[in-house]
Amino acid sequence: MHALDLVDLANTFSRLAATQLSLGSPASRLAAQDYWLLSRYRHENWMEHLARHRDAIDRVGTSFRRQRWHAVLPVLQEILLSEVLTRIVAYYAGVLELRRIDVEFASLARSTLVAHIEARNRCLHLIVFGPGLPVEHAVQLNRLRRCMEQVTDRTLAVMPPLENSSEFCFEPQAVARSQQQFASVGWSTTWITLHLLALTESYWKSTQSMVDWRVANARLNYRLSQTVLRFLSAEAFDSLGVPYSARMGRLAAESS
Repeated sequence: MHALDLVDLANTFSRLAATQLSLGSPASRLAAQDYWLLSRYRHENWMEHLARHRDAIDRVGTSFRRQRWHAVLPVLQEILLSEVLTRIVAYYAGVLELRRIDVEFASLARSTLVAHIEARNRCLHLIVFGPGLPVEHAVQLNRLRRCMEQVTDRTLAVMPPLENSSEFCFEPQAVARSQQQFASVGWSTTWITLHLLALTESYWKSTQSMVDWRVANARLNYRLSQTVLRFLSAEAFDSLGVPYSARMGRLAAESS
């Protein structure tokens, strides 16, 4: 699974989060532990690749450096792309913690986010200071970074407000303003859906010209996606598998 698919998953997860929160259900303990463990495996793979790359570009000549940068490009992109989902899940876990629904999950999700930010910082340090990075790669990676930062904040805009949102987003004030706009229309499911659909269309168009379609950790990305879906309880869906709205989710929870 390509990391861009994880951006799509973050979009879908944020849309369904309101219904899940209305049910007041904690995250599956096993799913939370699997999420942390799989994220840790992927993080270790990233750090190993980045360390080997750093050593290689310090030793080799200019022509071979270009080849090394081409080889590590999928890893750098995966770190930047998959950060969106990591931040969305951590934010969701923070809301569960705030509402005293689930504290343990928040701790695991925050730990995962801290590790991902470490990988991001290592990635950005290499982009800025690593010798031999082709200009076209530097431009693409910088554009991708900015794009994913915007996608993260625009996705978090549909989530319930958190006081410590700066932990999870890049422009807390902009996110807070967007959340106020959604609150002013009663967190309308229609508004949220249209917002996220427009966001999906926007980032897919933006990333087509800058994404390398090679995959660094296809299997781990897939397993992580399946684990994230396990955070959504069966009660959030009707008998046909269609997700309830937040209002219907509350009614279902009250009647059960």
